[in-house]
Amino acid sequence: MKKILAVLVNYGQEQLKYLEEVVKELSSFTKYEVSIIVQSNIQLSIKNVDKVNVVELNDYQLLPLTCRKEIWDRRNDFDIFIYGENDHLFKEHHVDKHLEYLQILPQNRISGLIQYEEDKSNNYYYPGYHLDFEWDYNSVEVYQNKVFAHFTNLHQASFIITKTQLIEIGEKINFNHLVIKEPSLFFKVEKKFKKWLGLKPLNDQNYSVKCKVNTDLYEFAGKKKLICISEFEDNLIHHLPNLYIEGEKGRNKLRSDDKRMQLALSKLMSKVK
Repeated sequence: MKKILAVLVNYGQEQLKYLEEVVKELSSFTKYEVSIIVQSNIQLSIKNVDKVNVVELNDYQLLPLTCRKEIWDRRNDFDIFIYGENDHLFKEHHVDKHLEYLQILPQNRISGLIQYEEDKSNNYYYPGYHLDFEWDYNSVEVYQNKVFAHFTNLHQASFIITKTQLIEIGEKINFNHLVIKEPSLFFKVEKKFKKWLGLKPLNDQNYSVKCKVNTDLYEFAGKKKLICISEFEDNLIHHLPNLYIEGEKGRNKLRSDDKRMQLALSKLMSKVK
């Protein structure tokens, strides 16, 4: 039986009910032996959590990054590694599919997930499908009759990787630190110009500090992230609070509805020859 280490991040008490649901689901896996560690700023007592590390930081935006260190330090002790924010519901089939795709994808590809939210009428929305983020309609690849494509928003607030993938990624990036990308000359000039005009400059990194805990793996480690679109529903992960549908609790209203997603998937599938 393969051994999984799931390292989850938790800040405060606001989302403990979601954390409990995530832990309950992970501990219900039948095909894997799952150990669960939570990196938190407060002490917790949750059934089936094997260890809680209470972390003190000056900047708690860096709390998710401590999960990567915990995973790296235990890289020789487990077969599969899961990282997730405390409100993303991992299902056993997510791991099953990752291992299945690993057997057919090239080494420079890695399978990923798409976040979804659900309203009271059971309609699906996709918080990562916003602004300029879009499917790359020229990225369709087929392996053993399964169709894959690249979604340009790499963020999924989580990752699933095997021990082999972890070691390979660790050879490309320092797994314990975020990758800081050197901004282009054009970006530096644009930033100075906006500052001179009194405008808010853009972030010189593609993703926030918290997001980079997962996006670094897909952006800088030589593995292009692909979503299996022919088994799309198997590769969705539920963001349990469903906050971005209407922009609740101070969140931005970030979403595309299922109609837009299905149209995009149809267009992608039409590229298969």
